[in-house]
Amino acid sequence: MYTASRILIVAAALLGMVGGALRAEVSDTRALIENATKAIGSGNADQLAQHFSPTVEIDLLGEENFYSKPQASLLLKNFFAKNHPAEFSIAHEGQKEGTAFVIGSLRTSGDTFRVSIFIKTESSRSYIHQLRVERSGR
Repeated sequence: MYTASRILIVAAALLGMVGGALRAEVSDTRALIENATKAIGSGNADQLAQHFSPTVEIDLLGEENFYSKPQASLLLKNFFAKNHPAEFSIAHEGQKEGTAFVIGSLRTSGDTFRVSIFIKTESSRSYIHQLRVERSGR
């Protein structure tokens, strides 16, 4: 027979495990956002691709398709070679129930682009499942 104190101990332990998992998700997502934004700001396509899902949706200046990590990395290397990053700054970001997003501005040698990053967290692992790059409206 379970006593009230045993039930409370088990409930507290379960809540602690759930809370720990949520903190791990937030921490993992935060680290991904920091790494991805640094990679974009420095034009490091390989570093950025490390955070992609096995198949990632990329919309690059209106050309939208699904790519494997190596294909996506090559596509972004070509983009960064033509558009040398000078600065990436985050304008908006948010997170809710296993998803997150970042919208920022990438200033390059010749233009400014709006970059949107969409992130999913599944099985305690966060990854980028969609990336959009479009010319800024300025």
